[in-house]
Amino acid sequence: MRICIDARATMEANDGIGRYATELLKEYARRDNQNEYIVLKNPQTKVSFAFDKRFREIVVRTDRFGLKEQVVLPRIIAPLSLDLFHSLHSAIPLAHRGVMVMTVHDIIPVMSPWSFGRSGVRNRIASTYMTALVRTCANRAAFVAVSSDSTRRDMIEHLGAKPERLRRVYLGINHEEFTPPPDADQMPARLGITGPFFLTVTNFKPHKNTAMLLRAFRLLRKRLPQVQLAVVGADARNLAKNLGSADALASEGICILGYQDDRTITGLMSTTTAFVHPSLYEGFGFPVVEAMAAGAPVITSSAASLPELGGDAVLYVDPNDPADIARAMERISADAGLREDLRRKGKAQAALFSWKDNADAMLQLYHDAVTGSGGRVG
Repeated sequence: MRICIDARATMEANDGIGRYATELLKEYARRDNQNEYIVLKNPQTKVSFAFDKRFREIVVRTDRFGLKEQVVLPRIIAPLSLDLFHSLHSAIPLAHRGVMVMTVHDIIPVMSPWSFGRSGVRNRIASTYMTALVRTCANRAAFVAVSSDSTRRDMIEHLGAKPERLRRVYLGINHEEFTPPPDADQMPARLGITGPFFLTVTNFKPHKNTAMLLRAFRLLRKRLPQVQLAVVGADARNLAKNLGSADALASEGICILGYQDDRTITGLMSTTTAFVHPSLYEGFGFPVVEAMAAGAPVITSSAASLPELGGDAVLYVDPNDPADIARAMERISADAGLREDLRRKGKAQAALFSWKDNADAMLQLYHDAVTGSGGRVG
């Protein structure tokens, strides 16, 4: 088959959609099959998808989700003689007459209009447009691959998507990357962490609920004054706006570490008292699976897809109750046996999510889309 992959959402190899695109296409490249892949990129994409002669890249200078995309993209792909078009984000070129599938990780813009970063009339207009676009695209696509059963339910409830067109395909992680490095024990001290610490990784967006975690940590510090909280995340603007200055937070035992590479994050995950991720919404929570793979005990919220990912291997909390989060942190601090049990269960749970399984499921979805077979849904 000749397959076009729309990877224009990819900026870096380690961002959310970038990781998905890179790992999925790497798995395709490992297979000795006859498929040919044409990959659409944007001019800012810092990733090469030219893995071998079966992969060809086309740079498209059109933003995602806009009206211009719906005019320009069909013209670009029409001469390619495609068997299938796969969008890695929540929109497809509606005028294209060929077989199309798309991946939807979450519908945050539909469920939470504040995700646009605007307010008032502009926010409502953007949310209304995105809702209509994603709904129309979902009903036009042969299949929609969703990253969790939670997203599948959201698509049905909020967008009226047809259940038979939704297929749950879990994402994966690269397990080798989350093997703790030999110097993991020295990493906290090098970053200014001087004692037992909790860890969170965040982009500081509202649904990550970082401000609530800080409230919980302040409650915990009243009982455990020596404990620290390490916060990894690169968006300093949102940090200053929502949480306060790094210097002021440091005086409360909150270490703002900024951007850290995957090796360092893995080292911190393997040495933390617990990884805490009280998110309000995740289509697929990479940090929870990655933390389990690295050997961290995990505290996370009972919201959206997170119970699917964590199973019985994590502690769940009410993300809207700082006292509940603080109690879980105190409990795990005091119980070494619980920490060891969660580490063991977490590694087994994380092993359920692999890019090989993701790629196998997507290739089956392609086959079913092209042949008109319904296959097994969800």
